Parts: sequence; C-alpha cells; structure tokens
Amino acid sequence: MAAKLDVSVISPEKLLFHGDADSIVVPGSEGFFGVYPGHTSLVSLLGIGVLEVRQGNKTKIAAIEGGFFEVRDNKVTILTDHGSLKEDIDLAAAQKALEEAEALPASNEKNTLVLKAKTRILAASR
Repeated sequence: MAAKLDVSVISPEKLLFHGDADSIVVPGSEGFFGVYPGHTSLVSLLGIGVLEVRQGNKTKIAAIEGGFFEVRDNKVTILTDHGSLKEDIDLAAAQKALEEAEALPASNEKNTLVLKAKTRILAASR
C-alpha cells in the first residue's frame, strides 16, 4: 500500500478537515506548492488561496486565509487564521462581499478584502 499524508486543517473556529490524502496543494505566502508522501520536513507561512486535498479521484477544497503550515514524517498540519470548506461557503454572500470590497477606496485593506472574497468565490465555484 502506498504511503499517505495524514492531513489536519484547523481554524480558530473548528477542525475543517482531518484524514488521509494522496497529495495536497497549499497556498503558501510566496505561491502555491504541492506536497506528496515523503516530502521533506517544512514549516511555512500560508497565504490567501485555495487549498486542495486530493484523495484518490476526489478533491476536498477549502478557502484559506493565512496561517502556518507544517509537514513532517507524512503528517501535515495546517493552522489557518480563517478557512472555509467549499460546501460551507455561501456564494451569494461571497459575491456581495466582493462588491462591497471593490467599492472601498484604494488601500492595502481593500486589496486584502478583495483577494479574500475572490478566493472564497473561486473555492465555492470549483
């Protein structure tokens, strides 16, 4: 039997996911990267983006908004500042949040709010 990753995705609100995975795609602070069984130990900052947890021919999708990521001995721990599974995202609310964010005056906060809303829309649409 091939090795699997033991993946935990945790937000302050709840445990978003725990289970085995064949691979994951993580939104790192400097871009996306893939993790497969046997990956070298790593600790990294998370960015804002879509997390993919691949289990055979199924993929679990979540919107992730920052945090930390660690992989060690095929155990992956993702501690996110805020995250939502695809099935928990209200697409209409995310689209409304995007409209409201885009109406704000130019600022770093506006850019972050727009990115978060777009990430939630992307995750919900996949």
